[in-house]
Amino acid sequence: MKRRAMFKKCFALALLTGLGISGAAHATLIDNGNGLIYDNIANVSWASDANTFSTMASTISNSLSSLPLSNQMLANEVIAAVPTVTDSYGTVHAVSKTDIPGFGLFTWVGAMAWTKYLDSVNYKGHDNWMLPTTYDQTCSGYNCTNSMLGELFYTELGGTAGQSITTSHNASYNLFTNITDTVYWSGTESPGRGPGFAWVFVSNTGLQGIGNENSVFNAWTVLPGDVVATTVPEPPSFVLMLLGLTLLSVSIRRFG
Repeated sequence: MKRRAMFKKCFALALLTGLGISGAAHATLIDNGNGLIYDNIANVSWASDANTFSTMASTISNSLSSLPLSNQMLANEVIAAVPTVTDSYGTVHAVSKTDIPGFGLFTWVGAMAWTKYLDSVNYKGHDNWMLPTTYDQTCSGYNCTNSMLGELFYTELGGTAGQSITTSHNASYNLFTNITDTVYWSGTESPGRGPGFAWVFVSNTGLQGIGNENSVFNAWTVLPGDVVATTVPEPPSFVLMLLGLTLLSVSIRRFG
């Protein structure tokens, strides 16, 4: 009886070692620290702060000025650092205060300028920030996962079509801050509509569509790839399984 009980314990240990940790290896949102969340489906690292502009402006207002003035100061910094933006059609746009009215709102040109500004200040230690992309032009409306924002909303955060992500989500939602009921810009323009239109995603309904680039929406920035990789790579799940089975074999020989 003792041998049988010991065998069951060892077998359970083998399964937990090989399979339990394997489940963790398949996690799709990984907190890498430093305000970066790695999404291994889209292979991008999201800024954990979904409204970095307002956060920066608040920091300025706490030390130097009122909040409206700090928003204006930050907008002026962006324009000085990134005076022009070139769209996918090759047209050069001068960036103005109209493009960055403050409080995290931008025209599409202003949102593109914001990503370049983050590059200029080496935000989070990186200089290749971008707006999330729409992979193709095949889906508009609800349940679209052909974009980074749609994939994040539905697949990663467990969003529900027709409901706000702020109220309908899974536990991964808590990895982020400052997600609001708003419209977020995609960095992908819409050739089907011609110049002046880009894809957008609406977080309070899960709707994906095309917006006029002169509209003012929010900008949630990402970095390509896993930019804060762990220094010690996690062992592959099959290696962990072999380790567990080895422990099981040793225990059987010892107590058999």
